[in-house]
Amino acid sequence: MQSDRAVDAPDDLPAFLGRLRDQYRAAHTGTTLTLVALTSAVFLLQLVGTALTGADSVRQLTAYLFLEGGDAVYLLSLFLHRGPLHFLSNVLVLLVLAPQERHFSPGGYWTFVATAAVASLATGYAVLLAYSPQPNVAFYGISGLGYALAGFALARGVRFRDGLSELDLVAAAVGVTSTVAVAANLLVSLPDAPVAVNGGHLAGVVVGLATGAVWRRRSGVDAAAESSADDAQ
Repeated sequence: MQSDRAVDAPDDLPAFLGRLRDQYRAAHTGTTLTLVALTSAVFLLQLVGTALTGADSVRQLTAYLFLEGGDAVYLLSLFLHRGPLHFLSNVLVLLVLAPQERHFSPGGYWTFVATAAVASLATGYAVLLAYSPQPNVAFYGISGLGYALAGFALARGVRFRDGLSELDLVAAAVGVTSTVAVAANLLVSLPDAPVAVNGGHLAGVVVGLATGAVWRRRSGVDAAAESSADDAQ
């Protein structure tokens, strides 16, 4: 029985996509998909709230919530988004990278999620508080987790590049683009416009890269997960 197949040589696109599909279906993604569902539910409420209040946009309504909603709104920061494109882009990244969850124990993944969420939101707020000329600032969205998963996939992929499955190869490619995007943001923003640094993306990718750099295979567990992915083919 083969494993969650390493990419050894170029193959035709349909076969590659077929293996990618089967590996995705077999991967454990429950926690990430739950977070996607919660994010979607909150954004739906944002859309309904925008329509009911007559606000000009979701972003305007969300800004009002941060000004008048009290501390409870900050607890929802991870799930709030400023508009459809912000929401859809973040959810798409999470859906693509959701199978990275299979490389963690359940408790380990929750720790990773919590660390990425707290670090990205805190860093995003810190940058705005330090450099924004506005008296009131808000930083929200689940993109920090997406960048963390991307950074993890890249660091893990570099360390274990000889055993990458199609699924992990795609995730590592997303990790490359995400890391390049963060680096470009820093180069363009510093030193003249530090307020333009996206602290959430920066913190997320750093958490992911650091986690991937120290990640270790769990004996037996990863092999079983990889074998189950190949069984679905």
